[in-house]
Amino acid sequence: MIRTALPVVQAFENDFEAALIFLVITTHNAQNVMLNKTSRQRYAALSEDLPLELLRPVSRRAVSLYTKIPVETVRRKVERLIEMGFVESHPRGLIVPSSVKDIPLYRDTVAIQEANLRRLFAMVAEAISGDPSAASLFFQALSTGGLTTDDQDAT
Repeated sequence: MIRTALPVVQAFENDFEAALIFLVITTHNAQNVMLNKTSRQRYAALSEDLPLELLRPVSRRAVSLYTKIPVETVRRKVERLIEMGFVESHPRGLIVPSSVKDIPLYRDTVAIQEANLRRLFAMVAEAISGDPSAASLFFQALSTGGLTTDDQDAT
């Protein structure tokens, strides 16, 4: 967990709240795409931009409710993320633009995350290889993630 969190936080000038806000916006933006097997496969590579119409914008208030960070703090941190080029504000809410991939710090952080995920998946595959019921429980747990209905209504 630490191996994954620290590079992300460092990309945001060691501001844990800004990193969390960015991750919530990113996750919310891509949630619908990731829940659909066809679109998930199509846009799995970092080189494939998600079309703007497939992004699910999120409001500052929804980010505040989801993270339990005060609205005013979210507002200030989002303004900083906008200045840094990590977030854009649109009439329907906040999005992470595809141009974020042009930020070297972002690319470096994604490369670190990819290596960490590969290591994690190798460890999980090794752990569940001899126990099919463990594999089933693992994939079931993965498929039930996401925002609750109450969180989605706050957007």
